[in-house]
Amino acid sequence: MSCVGYAGSLTSHSLPIGNRNNNTRRRHKEKNFFHADNYKLILKCLDDGYNISTDLIEYMQDYCNLLKQHIDHLNTYSRKWKLKLQGQSLLSSYHTTKRAQLETIGTPERRAEYLQKQWEFIQTIIATYRVQVDRMYPKERFGTSHKHCRTNAKKILFEAAYSSLTELSNKLEKLREKEQSAQHDLDNVNDQYEDLIGDETISKSKITKAKDKQEKIKNKLDHIKQDILRTKEQYKQEKEIYRTRATQIYEECRELEQQRLDLIGETLLKFNEAAFSSKYLAEQHEIYEDLKSKLENQRNTLKDLDFWAQTYGVYDSKISLTPAMNHNGDIHSQNTSSPTTIRRTTTSHENEEENSTIIEENVEQSIAEEENEHSEANNTTISTKTWVKRKKTLTSIENNDNTTTNNVPPNQVS
Repeated sequence: MSCVGYAGSLTSHSLPIGNRNNNTRRRHKEKNFFHADNYKLILKCLDDGYNISTDLIEYMQDYCNLLKQHIDHLNTYSRKWKLKLQGQSLLSSYHTTKRAQLETIGTPERRAEYLQKQWEFIQTIIATYRVQVDRMYPKERFGTSHKHCRTNAKKILFEAAYSSLTELSNKLEKLREKEQSAQHDLDNVNDQYEDLIGDETISKSKITKAKDKQEKIKNKLDHIKQDILRTKEQYKQEKEIYRTRATQIYEECRELEQQRLDLIGETLLKFNEAAFSSKYLAEQHEIYEDLKSKLENQRNTLKDLDFWAQTYGVYDSKISLTPAMNHNGDIHSQNTSSPTTIRRTTTSHENEEENSTIIEENVEQSIAEEENEHSEANNTTISTKTWVKRKKTLTSIENNDNTTTNNVPPNQVS
């Protein structure tokens, strides 16, 4: 199945890491770390690392689950085909070729064995990482959530460093409220004073009193503005102090964050080595080479044909079958070039009995080998009654063949 469309889909929907980082910076550029209580950003970064860690655990466990399913499928597949081979006709499935089939059918189980080792190794990686995550993110005493083990301590330090700045900020806010109130009073007094001046019926003493009130409120407003300026200067100085202290605390948080990221990186390397490296390919290649060697060196068609012929008494056991059966064309060529023909002589009653005994022994040998092959396939044996019945049938067939042979004239070519 082609994966081009799938890969293309991934490419079209994914962004380079650099672009994603730029988007993140643009999204948070308005959140200056030293503004207000934005120091909480690094604390949230540390605490939210727990979700990132549990996602990584879930990913690795999902992979292990898929691997386990594959292992189970390989074992089930081998068992199914071993049973199927056991049920094949013994007349057509036998000797070295059958053993070659058994070796091939058992190969998925051998592969499942090293995949099981791979699965166990990944499970160890997951268990180790989970312990480290639980140590880094203990469960809160009251509740079910998890927080970084050091965020509470860092939060106290940030709050202490920011407390002076908070006091000055609150002072500025109150001074601005007083400034607005004084400015409002001054505006009212100015309006009243203008009205008094325009009214000729108002006495000078009343106008003087309004003037004094105007000056008093104006002086008060000027005093508030001077306080605001002094407080702003103090705030500016305190902000520099806070920036220095907050940077120091951030560096401490940065080390904690580095530990978290390093732990993820180390775990990913271990997981990728266990799941995707060539470490286990050597074992797979070893299985292939072993199977290839057995198929090339131990499976032999001529031996199988001779075994079948001897088992079912096709030829006299004294005849060397392999040279004669090597190529039918060679036999035809020899018969054409030479008038000599191969004749089968009538055997004596003793030779018939001997031949019959050899046939039965070959049948029993075949049965024994079949039983061993089936035992290797599924650790089971075929019913004794079935084999006895088969042996009796073969013996009966051979007796009939011997009877027919005795009736053949001595000069008939076999």
